[in-house]
Amino acid sequence: MDLVAEQCRRNVVADDTWTLYSAHRERVTRVLLDARTISAERLCLLGAGNLNDFDLAALLTAFREIVLVDLDADALQRGLTRQGLAGDGRIRIVAPVDVSGVFAELTAMENAQAREAAIERCLRTLAQIPDFGWKGSCDVVASVGLLTQLIDGVTRTIDESHPRSWEVVSALRTQHLRLMLELASPGGAAVLVTEVVSSDSCPALLSVSEPELPELLRREIAARNFFTGTNPAALQQLLRTEVSLTGQLASVRFSEPWLWTFLARKYAVFAVTMRKFG
Repeated sequence: MDLVAEQCRRNVVADDTWTLYSAHRERVTRVLLDARTISAERLCLLGAGNLNDFDLAALLTAFREIVLVDLDADALQRGLTRQGLAGDGRIRIVAPVDVSGVFAELTAMENAQAREAAIERCLRTLAQIPDFGWKGSCDVVASVGLLTQLIDGVTRTIDESHPRSWEVVSALRTQHLRLMLELASPGGAAVLVTEVVSSDSCPALLSVSEPELPELLRREIAARNFFTGTNPAALQQLLRTEVSLTGQLASVRFSEPWLWTFLARKYAVFAVTMRKFG
């Protein structure tokens, strides 16, 4: 499967969902504004896609520059046009970029022999922080809904039953957090927003009220009903124990979960704000 083409296809499908994202967009935008310091000037949005997750006008009241990084340059342009910001000099586009560096290797897994060799190459790549030709430092770096897309690329090409599937997912997740912190300025913040579970496997999300959501999510996690790699407890443990991360972190804050409506599904979503040492 061509993972880049598949992601571009998904962006087209999701393009006309601005209204559905309204409450989610407000929450994400608020989390990013809360993460900035008084002197913050530059915001980086990794995997920004159609930009439906972000109120760019509100963010531009707090940041002098916004850097958009994505595989799909066309999706970014559509999103900027929708928000009336096409050609705005305060916005920098860095695209097309695979922030993991392994999508080409994953796409090349055509047979079992190719898969084993590609897994080894992926793991070597994931041990490094990717270089995508932009070395700026940002006061806030955000990844919103991107981690699950990256992990989906792994599980679509390396079946979850494969004995090394989790090894690749785990390496990718750690690399993504390292990248976010690498791009963040000293004293800055890296904000991960990710889905935990959807109404496909948890139909109660379709009717739960937001005050009831934390308890519902605790039950689902206890029942091991969550997306691969996004269990909040496992993420918390990783941030406490992974030496490539812990030495950079001044503080870590997990938000309460909220609901995100996407087409016919609802998702439980949470944010992690990681503050770097100054």
